[in-house]
Amino acid sequence: MSDNKTIRWGILGCGDVARRRVVGAIAEDPGSELLAVCRRNAAALEQFCSDFGVVRGYTDEADLIGDPDIDAVYIATPVDRHLPQTLACAAAGKHVLCEKPMAMSVEECDRMIAACGEAGVTLGLAYYRRFYPVVDRIRSLVEQGRIGTVFSITAVTATPFSFAPGEDGYWRVVLEEGGGGALMDVGSHRLNLFLDLLGPISDVSGFCETVAGDFSADDAAVLTVRFASGALGSLQCYFGVPVDPDEFVVVGSGGRLVATPLNGGDLVIETASGIETESHPPSENFNLPLITDFVAAIAEGRAPRVDGPEGRATNEVIERGYGVSARPSIDPA
Repeated sequence: MSDNKTIRWGILGCGDVARRRVVGAIAEDPGSELLAVCRRNAAALEQFCSDFGVVRGYTDEADLIGDPDIDAVYIATPVDRHLPQTLACAAAGKHVLCEKPMAMSVEECDRMIAACGEAGVTLGLAYYRRFYPVVDRIRSLVEQGRIGTVFSITAVTATPFSFAPGEDGYWRVVLEEGGGGALMDVGSHRLNLFLDLLGPISDVSGFCETVAGDFSADDAAVLTVRFASGALGSLQCYFGVPVDPDEFVVVGSGGRLVATPLNGGDLVIETASGIETESHPPSENFNLPLITDFVAAIAEGRAPRVDGPEGRATNEVIERGYGVSARPSIDPA
């Protein structure tokens, strides 16, 4: 780590997520500095470095991971790269903040957790919605019993992604690179919240289908889950829908909590005593609280708020969802 305790970052992958949020979050965090980025396409790498004033650009990930001045690596690559890149970072003594979902399989998650544990480096997952103030408020109200015994939690989400071969992000619909489609990509965020708010999931059922797209990964997924508590959950997620419903609802014996759109931060509390509306907007840059917590975790020698075991738990539900839906399988090796 650098002498002034500032965490000096490298980013693997210079796609949409890095451009829209990660670079800005690192720049805004007072304990962080972006030192280097890596992209295999030399022209695209040069443009990225020019756009954001990054002083070191690498076309080979091994060169970035081996850079002795880098303390932590943000992995923003296709899912099939998460395991080998995390293993390489751990071996080089670099802390790892990895995009979601964590890996192609639970077995890969276990290997990532073990490698980082053995190397004594911090491992975190980029489930940034865990830092939404409205999610904290929902958790607090549930714990207070404000809506009684929780019956269910429901989320509906979609993205307008329209994928064409050769475009950035096309890997999201290529099973060998993304591990799945809509469930793996946008659904994982909501499943992570399900687990955080209501605890372990005991049963999973549902369907994951390719309905409209001409690719092998799912563009429509509907899962129903039963939590260990007995509460139920429903998740719908889609690729290729021009408007994101972004619905998030918790229903209990004493009322319900409605955060729609979840990304907006407004919360409606409906009980027998009436309707209340609150506003808990997220950070302007969704990734900033994630980066800030990760840097603090390194400094304090603690696990980040969203750690490896939590990322694994989310992957485990995804894996079960694909299993019951009889989605075409891939060999994660």
